[in-house]
Amino acid sequence: MKLDNKMVAHRYGKALFEVTQERNETPTVQAELSEIKKVVLEEPELMVFLKSAQISRQAKRDALATLTNNTTELTHNLVTMLFDYGRITNLVGVVDEFNRLIDEFNKTVRAEVRTAVELDEDQKQKLASSFANVVGAERVVFETAVDPEIIGGVVITANNTVYDGSLRTKLNSIKRLLLK
Repeated sequence: MKLDNKMVAHRYGKALFEVTQERNETPTVQAELSEIKKVVLEEPELMVFLKSAQISRQAKRDALATLTNNTTELTHNLVTMLFDYGRITNLVGVVDEFNRLIDEFNKTVRAEVRTAVELDEDQKQKLASSFANVVGAERVVFETAVDPEIIGGVVITANNTVYDGSLRTKLNSIKRLLLK
């Protein structure tokens, strides 16, 4: 049975999370993998190099050794194992799943917030506190964006759920009611 990318990411991410928890290395491995993910995303030709049939396996291993130089044994082993099993292209997905599991364990929710105007720090803190109560999180981390089209209010997207408290949506609802 061939596994899809999401299943691969989940299995490897979960296994890595469990091992790092047992060894008390979660923060260290998370930081290392964040740096490796950053390199992979900033240098897309690295994945092309690692997948190329024209490049020797040893040259690819050397590149990975450079990438994992000065990392923990767990980080090195994960990257090497993904390469050896032909799943190196799943690296970013594995890192994302690993981070998601850490957030879940720490009761942290990451959300995108769109508002019509820029929020100041006090407003962000109050919104984070209120949203944490709504979703049952201990901590909320926002990525903010200004979107003048929402007119007013706020639209929060977290865990594939949209919480729409925008004035635009409320006006559209009233409009639909009036047109019935």
